[in-house]
Amino acid sequence: MSEHLPIIVVGAGPGGLATAIALAHKNIPTLLLERSTLPNEVGAGLQMSPNASGLLQNWGVWQMLDMQAVTPNRIRIQSGVSGNQLTEISTREISNRYGAPYMVVHRADLQTALYQRASQMDLIEIVDGCDMREVSETEEYVELRCELASGEQRLFRGSALIGADGVWSRIRSDYVGSGEAAYSGKTAWRTTLPIQMAPPSIDCANVGLWLAPNAHLVHYPIVGGHMMNIVAIVKDDWKEEGWNVPGDPRWLNQRFARWPREIRELLAEREDWLKWALCGQNPNRPWTKGKVALIGDAAHAMLPFMAQGAAMALEDAAILARALNELDGPMDVRLKAYEMARKARVCKVVAKARRNGDIYHLDGLMATARNMTMRLMPKQRLLSQFDWIYRWTPESVTFDT
Repeated sequence: MSEHLPIIVVGAGPGGLATAIALAHKNIPTLLLERSTLPNEVGAGLQMSPNASGLLQNWGVWQMLDMQAVTPNRIRIQSGVSGNQLTEISTREISNRYGAPYMVVHRADLQTALYQRASQMDLIEIVDGCDMREVSETEEYVELRCELASGEQRLFRGSALIGADGVWSRIRSDYVGSGEAAYSGKTAWRTTLPIQMAPPSIDCANVGLWLAPNAHLVHYPIVGGHMMNIVAIVKDDWKEEGWNVPGDPRWLNQRFARWPREIRELLAEREDWLKWALCGQNPNRPWTKGKVALIGDAAHAMLPFMAQGAAMALEDAAILARALNELDGPMDVRLKAYEMARKARVCKVVAKARRNGDIYHLDGLMATARNMTMRLMPKQRLLSQFDWIYRWTPESVTFDT
């Protein structure tokens, strides 16, 4: 048996780092391989709901985010046509109801906190500048051939390989064979703005979600409340790969030219917009093959309309660690048990995110009905719709073996 070998994790984004940390908490050694020089995570902000923040607390990561994460007072949903408020949710009620905080954080700050925590743990070895070239496996181990930044070829062996290499995962496409991520027909534009530059009419302290036909916009404070994260989602045919493609601000401002004044003023403050094509991966496809398994976006990249992409990767990490620690039998059986324990929940979240994207972008009478429903729905009933997501804990999961 190869139990003396570490688990190899490819990709040191939030999902890969969380996997290494979760495994270390179960006394399982990990070799974490990353193509870039760490930490290098960029991107938009993240909403961390209780199902995710509870895990970060358990892993000793949350205190490292304390100065950078922000606890808004409320989530406000507004019309991108009239500017009127449709409803709001108290984040204090979220924290009280589910026993863990609701916070917002810049993705880079989460990446840094996870990296710092992983670096403290003796059971985690991190190798950066390591580009995966080939995967093979035997009855005893998985072998990875990589090229280092120096050009040197190096072989790594592990008892299992975990692909945490994102929406365009090479492990998924080249080895597991689960196909490519599919473009959704929507593009996300993002920027960050110093809080003092935000128009006075914008509620800078809270999460704002604005809904309109074929587009919606989200903004909230990050970096200890010093910056505002802004993400605009639009229907678009552009679908290049990449997270940091410059976007033309003139195009974006024209696209939002009929939105309420405060949004037009907010968008006009920035010229440095980046955009990415929103892609999704069918979560019903295989996540495992032999001693190789996928987590996070590599397994189930989802649209961001439930703010659960990062949370699902953290949940994957927790359940994968439990499966490898608690279950007996060959590695492929334990990895398959992890997949089966996660799949139904993830499929439900992916489907809900897709439906939300349609609901956010409604037009005409359907949009009017949506707005009226939001205005009239009691706040506790609105919040209770999140119970199935936010009440989740790793202990609630059972394995079918």
